[in-house]
Amino acid sequence: MEDKQDHTSLDVQVTANKDELSLKAKGAGFLVLISICLVGIILLALKMADMEKGTILIMPIFILSYITYNLIATADALLGITVTHRED
Repeated sequence: MEDKQDHTSLDVQVTANKDELSLKAKGAGFLVLISICLVGIILLALKMADMEKGTILIMPIFILSYITYNLIATADALLGITVTHRED
C-alpha cells in the first residue's frame, strides 16, 4: 500500500515596516468588522419585527449578510482553517 498525502506545503514570509499594520491589528480589525455586521443584522431584524411592514429591511439584512460572509471567508483564507471529516 502506498501512503498518499493530500497536503501541500507553503512557505510564508512576513515583513513588517513602520508604515504597515501588524497581523494582530489586521486580525482584530476583521473581528471588529464581523461583530459590527452581526450586531447590525440583529438590530435590523429586531426593528423589522417591530414594524408592521418590515419587509423593506430585508435588503439591508441581505447586504450585511453578504458582507459578513465575505469577511468570514477572508479570515478563513488568511488563517488557513480547514474542516475535515474522517470516516473510521
